[in-house]
Amino acid sequence: MKFIVRLAGMFMALVAARALIAIALAAVLMTVSAQAAGVMTEPQARVAAAKILKGDPYGNTFNQINMNIAEAKLLTAGASCGSKVTKPLWHMHVVVPKNRNPSGANKIDGYLVIDARTGKMVCAGLPFLD
Repeated sequence: MKFIVRLAGMFMALVAARALIAIALAAVLMTVSAQAAGVMTEPQARVAAAKILKGDPYGNTFNQINMNIAEAKLLTAGASCGSKVTKPLWHMHVVVPKNRNPSGANKIDGYLVIDARTGKMVCAGLPFLD
């Protein structure tokens, strides 16, 4: 009889342990989902912007491109791209000085706006972007 009681206790402990593991796994998955739906940090947004800007005249490496991003602002209200901001956006002020412009014609001074969750381009006021 003692053996059956011990066996039942071990079974209950195993069931409880499995339940705790399931709860912990669910909590981890919820945290990952919440982070995935969140807003990019400025460094993440700069990487996303660099992928869009890569190539002449903005630069061919992340460091070259990053030197040309003069300012990055997270917008959660106000207006951008000619309309009201309805979702978080990263507004990148891009300046390519005349001496770093491969065409050498003029300084480039404009902006790139990307979705703060996906990193996709929303609009831009820069030459040579598709």
